[in-house]
Amino acid sequence: MTKDYERFNKFCEQYDMYADGTEEKVIEFLKGKFPEEYKKALEEADDGISDFPPEQSVSPSMIWGYMQNDDEFFESVENWFKETFPDEDFG
Repeated sequence: MTKDYERFNKFCEQYDMYADGTEEKVIEFLKGKFPEEYKKALEEADDGISDFPPEQSVSPSMIWGYMQNDDEFFESVENWFKETFPDEDFG
């Protein structure tokens, strides 16, 4: 299955996933929701190149990269945003 990077990038823009402090919260959510994919992303982040601990190098895109069902990822994260920020209009 080919990943739709354009869809992912638009999704990140729409929900401002990389806003200050938001990315870390999204990663914590994804870690609990998709533990196997998080574990694979953590192993990828533990490449020895970065000066940061692997836990600080994992990104939502890395977790998404290991997802078999992209729709499940997008729906889960979208629902998380709507529950976490109920007053926001994500248009």
